[in-house]
Amino acid sequence: MGHAKFGAAGYGALLACFAVGGVAGTLAAARTGNLRAPVMFASAVFLVEAAAISLVPYLGGEAGAAAALCVVGACNGLGNVTVLTVLQKWVSPGLFGRVMGTLMLCSFGSFPLSVAVSGVLVHHFGPVPFFPVAGGLIAVAILGGLTQREFRAFGARGDDSSQAAAPKAAEGSRK
Repeated sequence: MGHAKFGAAGYGALLACFAVGGVAGTLAAARTGNLRAPVMFASAVFLVEAAAISLVPYLGGEAGAAAALCVVGACNGLGNVTVLTVLQKWVSPGLFGRVMGTLMLCSFGSFPLSVAVSGVLVHHFGPVPFFPVAGGLIAVAILGGLTQREFRAFGARGDDSSQAAAPKAAEGSRK
């Protein structure tokens, strides 16, 4: 992918494959409601996403990149919906809007800065290193989270601490 020039049509095909994967992953997330440890499941999915995004420039051109991006989209949709569902079940109704608003601000609010930094780096180093670096950052974030017991247990069946924390937090916000 580093030397190939796909043009607008090739770029559109890559984005379409990512989108198709995203829709498939989001639809597959409907089947994750009975997981014993949903965050552990989502972490495994995000690690697959990290590996897939790291391989994008090394899979032999547009077809390989498209297949990898389809996997990236599927993993992203599946992991995000699973984790957001756990979070939404955990947060008390009185704090729901604030928690989701903060999460969206952190996610989408950082996008312009992320795009600016990525654009400068891709301009100077080319697009090839961008993919393994992005995959590595995802993997480091997930593996870092997995070192924390609270992260691993979040939303797990039988973990009463995650169920009890939300009502206590809501009580504190009312005082």
